[in-house]
Formats: sequence, structure tokens, C-alpha cells
Amino acid sequence: MIGGSPYCEARNDAAHYAGRTERGGILLGFRRGVHLHVNAVTRPTRWDRASMFAFHRHTRGHAATALRRWRQTGETCDWLGEWHSHPEQHPQPSSIDLRCWQGITRVTGVPMVFVIFGYSETWVGLMEPGSEKPVRYYQVETSNDGILFSCATAKG
Repeated sequence: MIGGSPYCEARNDAAHYAGRTERGGILLGFRRGVHLHVNAVTRPTRWDRASMFAFHRHTRGHAATALRRWRQTGETCDWLGEWHSHPEQHPQPSSIDLRCWQGITRVTGVPMVFVIFGYSETWVGLMEPGSEKPVRYYQVETSNDGILFSCATAKG
């Protein structure tokens, strides 16, 4: 699940810069068994570098935010994944994205969520350590609590 407010914050940031530069940040939240609950995101920092077709996240600002939230929550808030935008209607992970995500899951040793915001569609995937590609997830429910995604429901 991705909380409604963090989802909108990242999506709106990506939409505001659409067609000019890619955007990105990290996803923070809680691991509850096999379920991941994203309840915060970071947005680009002054240390990040971006162009129309690339986003390079620098750990400096994002790591400080993650560490602060970890401390504030009694060491329960975790880095769950990353988000970024693509300059296309229906985004798909690039080969660069896949290599980066493979490295992240190899280092963390836990499943991670990756989100790509396009102009009209959002791509969400979960990558397991040792996997070559993430499993695509689709939006199945929206409520006041957030947006629920599942791999069980494929889009028509």
C-alpha cells in the first residue's frame, strides 16, 4: 500500500516537471510480514542530478531523511524503495533501472518497491533479491488510507 498523501506528493512533483526533467526520491514506510506500507517519500534534493532522460539520486539528502524517520519511529521506519519519473505516457523500466534495482536488492537483501511515474500511467513493481526483473503490481483499490496494489490483478 502507498499512502495517498505520499503518492500524490511524488506524482504531483513528477507531473510539475514533466517534459522538462526526470524527478525522483525514495519510498519510506513499514514492513509488515510480506506487506509493505509506504507512508512517506522524499523529493529531489540539491545534490541530485537530472535531465530530460535521466535522474541520478545522491544519497546525501535522502539518507538523512530516512535516518531521521527511522529514529523518530523507534527504528521501525524502513527504506522500502525508490520512485522516479519517465518522459513517456506508459513508463517501463529501462535497462539502467533494472541494473540499479538488482544492485539495490542485492545489497539490502530484502524485497524493494520501485515506482515510475509517466505522463498518464504509473508503473509499480516489487523486486526480490536475486531476481532479474521485478514483478509488476497494479492498482486494485483506493481509499482514504491510500492506494492498494497487487500482482494478482492484471490490467486488461
